[in-house]
Amino acid sequence: MEGDPQPGLGRRLRAAGRPSIGLALAAAGVLIAVAALAAGGGVPGSGGDPDGGSSSGGPDGPVERCRSVDRRFTVRRTARVTVDFTARRPISATAQGTGTAEFPDGSGEITVTATSSRAATLSARATVPRTATATAVARGSGRACAFADTPAEAVRKASAGALQRARAMSERRAGPGAAAKAKELATSRGRAAARSAARERVDGAAQKRLPDLEAEAQRAAERSAQAEAERRAAADGGP
Repeated sequence: MEGDPQPGLGRRLRAAGRPSIGLALAAAGVLIAVAALAAGGGVPGSGGDPDGGSSSGGPDGPVERCRSVDRRFTVRRTARVTVDFTARRPISATAQGTGTAEFPDGSGEITVTATSSRAATLSARATVPRTATATAVARGSGRACAFADTPAEAVRKASAGALQRARAMSERRAGPGAAAKAKELATSRGRAAARSAARERVDGAAQKRLPDLEAEAQRAAERSAQAEAERRAAADGGP
């Protein structure tokens, strides 16, 4: 033909180019498949996650939340003490005795009355254990962060951690004061109980000891009166 000086040349070139285009398309398909596998694309039934999500929850993994707490806490402390108390009670007894003696010549007799006293101090000891609890109020603050699979769980964990830190701060601030108050209260109660117990014991001892003390005073008064009567009778020699 007049427009195509080499009519067979174009057909030969087109025929030669078709296999090259097919090979290029096949190679591109292989590369795409390899890239998809390398990116983690799961095959249905192979155990992977078709959506590409993380096993720890959510496509982006665990979530983090932070919380802060600032509040007042009541701190309690308990103290146990042992208190000793010694009670003392003085007791005394007075008795009157009579003594009689005859004159040496037998003309008569003389009677003398004497008084004698005896005294003693009794003591009793009591040991009483006592326990008391006291409180103090202090403000504490704390902040904590936590990771979890869900935002709600992360918030719960962070809140618990912040609350624990805030309480620990209040314990450090108010704990010593509450402990001192508890010890003071336990000591005061223990002292009162020990005093009462010791006094009860010394009163019981006094009730047992007093009759003996009175008897001692009586015997002493009679001996003194008799001795004085004999002395006077001998000195006078008669009426």
